[in-house]
Amino acid sequence: MKAIFIQQHGPVDGLTVSEIPRPARKDGEVLLEVEAAGINPSDVASFQGKFPGAVLPRVVGRDFAGRVVEGPTELVGLEVWGTGGDLGISRDGTHAEYLAIPQRAVARRPASLSPEQAAVVGVPFVTAFAALFRLGQLKRGEWVIVSGAAGAVGQAACQLAKARGASVIALTRSKNEASTLGAIDALAQSDENNLESVVREATQGRGADLALNGVGSNIMAPLFLALAEQGRQVVYSAVGGREFPLDILSLYRRQQALLGLNTATFDTIQCAEILNEMAPLFDSGAVGPSAIVERIPLSRAGEAYKKVASGKSGKIVLTIHPDSARSSG
Repeated sequence: MKAIFIQQHGPVDGLTVSEIPRPARKDGEVLLEVEAAGINPSDVASFQGKFPGAVLPRVVGRDFAGRVVEGPTELVGLEVWGTGGDLGISRDGTHAEYLAIPQRAVARRPASLSPEQAAVVGVPFVTAFAALFRLGQLKRGEWVIVSGAAGAVGQAACQLAKARGASVIALTRSKNEASTLGAIDALAQSDENNLESVVREATQGRGADLALNGVGSNIMAPLFLALAEQGRQVVYSAVGGREFPLDILSLYRRQQALLGLNTATFDTIQCAEILNEMAPLFDSGAVGPSAIVERIPLSRAGEAYKKVASGKSGKIVLTIHPDSARSSG
């Protein structure tokens, strides 16, 4: 089969597509034919060797959509989707024509999504869902600040929060980025330094219940100031800085919480549980997949990786077995 198979880490300029044996299905596993696979910035980081515990050699890639071709009779032919922090890091990943995963990691793909649409859901939506509901404990009627709202995780978080009955304050770098957002309740812009005033006005002075920090240390202080008493801040990225002087007195007097999220520790089975919980939201139309800006065949994967590494906005998807994939919307 064709795959992005690496024997050492390095710059994506060295990426090539190799011919390797199809994976042999072990006990308790199913074999999938991969129809499409998303490319995330974390896949670029994995290729470059930035994940601790990564094994060599391996196939890279975390997100996928496909169908079961080997396994229990009741599962063969099933259209599936998935992701996992182990995929493409501690075990062979998704940027290949075939993939073996645990049977317990099989998640039925929503009928409303094409393979390509389903293949770009994984990392962004699992991160957003875990930050909002698993760690952030967001409840219906609460207010959440979503930083980096124009990014893939941010857009997913805005949709999921609204679908679950929360109110959303989106924080973007500028008004231009706001055009990518759907329904939100308020908009703040980091270039205007107006987050706290926007939040206080929207919440009648109370502050937000939850803040998602997908940026890093440079927005931690504004997010804490905009939180209500007993507010929570969930951090899942440090691209905007790693160190922050924390006012411990303010933290404990206001009974606030700072929580860290690392979805790279979520394996395929844990991610399948989250995808199964989200699937009805996609089928009902309450949320939609990330917009795909470009579809690139696996044979041109080097080009796709370079675009993601350059910071190109929007989701890029690898088409693996296009003949077996349904036409995408």
